[in-house]
Parts: sequence; structure tokens; C-alpha cells
Amino acid sequence: MRECAPLLSGRDDTLNKPMHRNVMKLDKKLAIARRNQDLGGAVLGVNNTHFAVLDPKRNIWWFDLPVPRLQVGQYEWLHLLLHTPETDQLLHLKVTTVFMRDHMEGLEVRNADKRKPTVSLELSADKDSFLKDMRPKGSNLGFAAFLQK
Repeated sequence: MRECAPLLSGRDDTLNKPMHRNVMKLDKKLAIARRNQDLGGAVLGVNNTHFAVLDPKRNIWWFDLPVPRLQVGQYEWLHLLLHTPETDQLLHLKVTTVFMRDHMEGLEVRNADKRKPTVSLELSADKDSFLKDMRPKGSNLGFAAFLQK
């Protein structure tokens, strides 16, 4: 995101140069490494972890979770990493796949009858609905109980 100072004159001086916000760019690989360092070991990996950056316009973190990863015998836990670039905050949700399977009716499944179905989550960053799924076809399922320290 860029903000530019208004032009004060036609000269190219320091007052007229664009101002750049210092916004931290974090990708999935770096987020996993950062969280594993906090945890003191290699707990999270690319297959059991999903990453989302806060959408500042809608104030949500959006995930598409592959349905096969939620099935019995795949993973016991799903790790969701939620990044807020403005503050560089990284939240970690450790969600049981049993919880996801038990609440599948209250979640929005995209491409249910296709080759690659996904559970679509829109987790809210708003105070009054913090970490609740806000998908229109969902049941506002809450994920705050899975927030890790």
C-alpha cells in the first residue's frame, strides 16, 4: 500500500518524494518458520498449516481448506496462521479436524461435488465477532477457543 505526499512544488525535493508505509510482508513459509521458532521446534509444516493475510477492506482472514485434509486418518490438527501486516501480528489457531468434521453442516463447502472440494472460512477480525466464520452460508461458527498463546 502506498501513500504519496501532495506535490508542493514542481521541484523534485525530499518533500515531494512518495512516502512508503513500513508494512511487513510475510508469506506462508516465513510465517511457519517464525511460529516454529516461537514454539521452540518444528511443529508446523506446509501440509498441516494454512496461512492468510488480513483483508483490510473486509477485516477478515480468508481460508480455503481442502476437505480431504479433514478426513479421518489424515491430520489430527489444522494450524491456521493469521497475519495482520499493519501491526505484524501473527495469530495461531490450532483446530482439531474432529471439530471441523463435527461442524461441517455449519460451514461453507465450495465445489462439494467436484474433484477438489474446500471448506471456505472467512474469520472476522472485528471485536464483536472476533474469529467467527462470516461466510454467508455458514453458521457463524467461532474459532476463538483454538487461539494459541
